[in-house]
Amino acid sequence: MKEDTDSTTTTPPILEEVVWRDDLIRWEGGLNVDIKKKSDADGDESSDDGQSFLIDPFADPDPFEMFHFDFDLPSSNNNNNNQQQVLDDTDNKDEANNNTNRSISLQIRGYKTDAEQIWQSTGLTLWRASHYLCEYQVEHPELFQNKRVLELGAGLGLNGILAWRLSCTACVQDDESHVVETPIDESASEVCITDGDSDALVHLRDNIERNRPTTTTDNTSKVSCHQLIWGKDSSQKFLQHIAHNQKYHVLLASDIIYSAVIVQPLWETVYTLLEKEGGVFVMAYARRKKVPVSIDLVLETAAEWGFGYELVKEDSEDGIWVYEFRFR
Repeated sequence: MKEDTDSTTTTPPILEEVVWRDDLIRWEGGLNVDIKKKSDADGDESSDDGQSFLIDPFADPDPFEMFHFDFDLPSSNNNNNNQQQVLDDTDNKDEANNNTNRSISLQIRGYKTDAEQIWQSTGLTLWRASHYLCEYQVEHPELFQNKRVLELGAGLGLNGILAWRLSCTACVQDDESHVVETPIDESASEVCITDGDSDALVHLRDNIERNRPTTTTDNTSKVSCHQLIWGKDSSQKFLQHIAHNQKYHVLLASDIIYSAVIVQPLWETVYTLLEKEGGVFVMAYARRKKVPVSIDLVLETAAEWGFGYELVKEDSEDGIWVYEFRFR
């Protein structure tokens, strides 16, 4: 990519979002679609392609669902010695429980899994691999402490929002047992949550606002939300205009493999945006009978792009695996 030699240009232009939904991949089989700028499409109330979905008179009149999560956090290393002293004192076990039982509560609003809207945008609900990845995130909060984190194909944003809240590492409880979160280093804590789907982005941004900590300081880690359609060219533009040429320490994704055609663009994106020194891509993959894309294809393509991988968590009975990918 040619560098800008004009010294008068200090800030790259903001990328305009486009109207794009993932059914264009699932039903048409490719990423090369005729997309419109969002501003051009806002006034279009009808579709000329004859593919508009008909209204189902038997559809659920209330297709929305609020998903509630409570994640228990491991105790801070700084307090381990104090907590052990409390545990050794049998008269203070209740106090020890109060000190160790910290949690993050999230509310994610989206559609029910059987809602007809899911046929157009799969990111409008939550899928099982995202729940499983949350477990891994809570078990390894150090992955997100003082890091630049980006979630790919976030959908409603569960994993990215949890990473954001986990990045606020100096957590204590106030008098009302609310978790007060402050990052150790404001300049190093940043979470960017992305999706390519226009409809998903609307709900994603709403969920970010819904889950801002109730008590914050000026040092609360930064969070942002942007459209990112996978592929080499779009990822390079994203790196320049949105990330200001700063790559990410951690990439995160779950339930993103639903068509073979997206595997190459996925790795083009990971290759472009992930830090080569010490960067890690954490991905949760769920086996599905109706999705003809095997984990073997994903792993083989990763190797072709120069990545090594490690299986770090699995539920073989339910068919969910979490992998960590790093540059070899």
